[in-house]
Amino acid sequence: MLKTMRSNMKSLSWILWLVILAFVGFIFVQWGSGQFSGEGLDSNVAAVGNKKISGEAFQQNLARTLDMYSNQFKNNFNRSMINQLGIAEQVLQGMVSSAIIENEAEKMHLSVSDAELKDHIRSYPAFQRDGAFIGSEEYERLLAYNHIQVLEFENGLQKELLANKMKELLSAGLVLELGALKEEYRKENDKAELETLAFKGDAITEQLEISGSELQDFYLGNKNLFKSPEKRAGQFMVLKFADFKKDVVISEKESFDYYQGNKNMFKVPGKTKISRIWVTYTPENREETLKTVEALSALLNPVNFAEKAREFSRDEKAKDGGDWGYWGWQNFSDQERSMIDNLKQGELSTPVDAGQAFSILFAAEKTVETQEAFAEVKARISGTLENEKLKKLVSERINQFYEKTKKSQNLMAGADSKAPKIITSELLTSGQPLKDIDEMGYLSQKLFTLKEKEIAPPVEFPDGVAIVQLTKIVPPEIEPFEKVQDQVRTKVLEAKKIQLQLAKANAVVTELNRLSDAKKTEDYMKKENLKFENATYQRGNRLAGFPVRPGLDDTIFFMNEGAYSPPLNFEPDAVVIVRLKSKSLVSEQDFSKAKDEYYRKKLEEAKTNQFTSFIMSKKDAYKISFNAEAFEKIKDYVISKFR
Repeated sequence: MLKTMRSNMKSLSWILWLVILAFVGFIFVQWGSGQFSGEGLDSNVAAVGNKKISGEAFQQNLARTLDMYSNQFKNNFNRSMINQLGIAEQVLQGMVSSAIIENEAEKMHLSVSDAELKDHIRSYPAFQRDGAFIGSEEYERLLAYNHIQVLEFENGLQKELLANKMKELLSAGLVLELGALKEEYRKENDKAELETLAFKGDAITEQLEISGSELQDFYLGNKNLFKSPEKRAGQFMVLKFADFKKDVVISEKESFDYYQGNKNMFKVPGKTKISRIWVTYTPENREETLKTVEALSALLNPVNFAEKAREFSRDEKAKDGGDWGYWGWQNFSDQERSMIDNLKQGELSTPVDAGQAFSILFAAEKTVETQEAFAEVKARISGTLENEKLKKLVSERINQFYEKTKKSQNLMAGADSKAPKIITSELLTSGQPLKDIDEMGYLSQKLFTLKEKEIAPPVEFPDGVAIVQLTKIVPPEIEPFEKVQDQVRTKVLEAKKIQLQLAKANAVVTELNRLSDAKKTEDYMKKENLKFENATYQRGNRLAGFPVRPGLDDTIFFMNEGAYSPPLNFEPDAVVIVRLKSKSLVSEQDFSKAKDEYYRKKLEEAKTNQFTSFIMSKKDAYKISFNAEAFEKIKDYVISKFR
């Protein structure tokens, strides 16, 4: 029972600490409507209207989220992955979304009472034993086991219940159309096991003749394939950070004061790497197994531990020499973790009774947390403070110019003798670099978010900050033949190769249909060097590895088992022959049996989507501000324990 509840708790804690993210995942990929600012939020990392998000709360949520990711990905989880996935940004955006939900709930006079919270906790499956609440003491112990404080847990659960209340209120009266529901059920459950034989266009390597008239005819019949991309031009008032470095000086005292006030940022976390041999037992063979494990323990040493783990261990890491890495062992039993706490680096434990098995533990690496000295981090601190001051100085300067341009709606009018030179760009595609200014293309991307003549608030890019005004839009237009002749040739060549492969595929499928004997079919496939590949197809999807093809559902699901399809043209990639091995189609009776449960599931999804859309529509009504410096400091500190 305890093992089951622990399993439930892991699932529960994941849901609770990411509850708001589950409801408003659409905000993951974009920041709020406000800009990062370096001051005015005190120790808070963000503000949503009058609601503040404290640095402490953000740090706690980020640490828990990273722990959950670490448990999922094990040793593959590292600092690079954290940054690539944008986990810190996701966590903060989830907290922003939570604040929006709280604000909207207040307007609707929605709240969650203590009695409602208590009832929900008492009825939650993770806290049930034999159909009854496990009791307050066991409840608190389970939370502690998962490293969750009671108050924080209940605050998170209260937010989940509040969001659910709002969702139910907004979606009251929502009804799903039965015909559409049935079609969705078919899409999810109709499946076919296939064999596919592909004739790819790029497999033809011989030179093909293409006449000038063929090129002209193809171009005239397919002009829409040869449109230019939309282009935009703009004006940019740019302040570069490098130009202001001479105005920024970082004193020794500033650096030392920063070090003293942020010592936690300069700690090197301790690390414990554990390997384990896990030998299971039953009540009947426990004593016999213990003797075997004790004999094994006497033979073990740091050198042969991995070899013996591969031979004797029976857990999921046995094939890896028993290596549970730096974090995986944190889910071991209480007895094992207590033993690990007392091991020194290089030490092996005596056999530990973990309830279902005996384990032998090896502390392959164990280091304590250390504090970096000021001299070691001085240059890093100086760089951080310089960047902060530069961003603040440049932001203040650019905002002064922006206030003038905003009133006049004219970038030139907002400039004066102290303003930097206005840069006028040529026509640009989205993401195209602005030479010698923005090599990453941030500013050209900004042009494509504006209306003509619109001036955007200051935009930060890697080398500075700029005010951007859109001056011209050139929509896509059909390119003249002379300019796209090479593209036309490529398209014609692709089409010719597909036609050749189509003819070959027709010949092959004719022969396969003629050969009724399995041995003859096998001999023919070997002779022609052909090989079918296995594939699973689900209604409404695409055939793996190939473009979308209209009518594919009908082709596959109306085939008889064992039959070959006519060659299917997946231009411009390949021609494919499909052989149906088996298919599973839902019937009216299947749908009738599953209808009620399926309806509830899809209704819940529809409610969540409606709730998500509502929160999205309200987002722009709030002034959302972010404290970039606080965010980066906390993020760097929390992820410092990951390599």
